[in-house]
Amino acid sequence: MFSYRLRFLTLVLPFVYLLVACGGRTVTRSSAEKLLVNLPSGVLDEGDVKVVSVSQISAGTAIAETTLRAAFRMEKVQGEWVIRDVRLGNHQWESVENLMAALDRIKVDKAHQVLETISAALLQYRQKSGHLPAFDDYVDLSDALYPNYMTEAYRLDPWRQPLRAFREGPDTVKLVSSGPDEKPDTHDDIVLVRNYAP
Repeated sequence: MFSYRLRFLTLVLPFVYLLVACGGRTVTRSSAEKLLVNLPSGVLDEGDVKVVSVSQISAGTAIAETTLRAAFRMEKVQGEWVIRDVRLGNHQWESVENLMAALDRIKVDKAHQVLETISAALLQYRQKSGHLPAFDDYVDLSDALYPNYMTEAYRLDPWRQPLRAFREGPDTVKLVSSGPDEKPDTHDDIVLVRNYAP
């Protein structure tokens, strides 16, 4: 339970928010705070969020690292305190369990998208070269596909665990994310097996 709570606090307390720069201007701390305070549904008020730093990633994208006012409702269960609910800014209380489940569903979708992207890159490689790349592990495979066939060198899944790749036959590759439990070879692994035979 401790690691579960720690994972949640790591997510919420150093809140990182992706910002799109307006009109080509550089995003400043002040403009980032205004964007965050004006989020839909009035989740945050002035004073609820403080931008610590802004990193300009490209002409149209920046990341604002912030501190965020949050409240945690705790309950004693069998002599141990556990976090039950969280409230961000002036928003309503939300169940930590439901919030984590919703985030995991989003990450599952993202993992599927990443595996599909890698698979599409494998298909392009196969079509151009007439064979699949030789690889011993996923890092080898990623190195063979990036940057000519993928725009990003995917290494980790959405849970920050290493992606895995296996040759299942001469023309078949299995791509694997460890899934929400972050452990390999368990029931919630996200697996894509595809045959690239001509």
